[in-house]
Amino acid sequence: MVTSIPARRVRFQHRMRSRGYLEVQENGGRAWYPVYFHTGLLAIVPDAGARMCRSILGRRAFVVEPGILALPSGRRRSSLPPGAPLDAPRLNESDLRTRSARFGSLPRRIMLDAPAAVAGPIIGLLWLVVDGGGFAEFLAVSLLAAVTAIWWSAIGGSDPS
Repeated sequence: MVTSIPARRVRFQHRMRSRGYLEVQENGGRAWYPVYFHTGLLAIVPDAGARMCRSILGRRAFVVEPGILALPSGRRRSSLPPGAPLDAPRLNESDLRTRSARFGSLPRRIMLDAPAAVAGPIIGLLWLVVDGGGFAEFLAVSLLAAVTAIWWSAIGGSDPS
C-alpha cells in the first residue's frame, strides 16, 4: 500500500539565487528536496498529498496531487535551506495559466540564471594568462564559461517563479 505524505512547494531566495524545494513530512520531521522547475509545479497547493516513486533513471521522484511529477535536482536536506523561504500561493485556473506563461518562458529562465555568466570573462582572462592566445581564444573561452555557468545554474534547480 502506497501512503501519501503532506508536501508543499517552497521557494528559497538566497542573495541572487532562487531555488525551488518540495517540503515533505517524513519520519516525524520535515525534509526539503530541491526540484527541477517546470510550470506544472505552480499547480501544487499547500499540504497536497505526495507519493514517493522512482523516476526512469531509478532516482527518487515525487508524484504530487493532482498528478504532478517533481524530480529532485539535488540531495535531501534535513535542515532549513539557506535563504528566505517564500510560500507558493494557491492559484486559481486563470492565474495558473497567466503565471505558467510568464514563468515558463525561456527569456525569464535565462534572466534568472544569467548572473552566473559574469564569471565567463574572468575565466577567459585567466585562460589567457595561463595558456596565452589572442582575442579569439578569449572570446571562445569566455562564451563557453558563460554558457556552462547558465546551464549549471539551470540544472541546479533555479526557480523563476
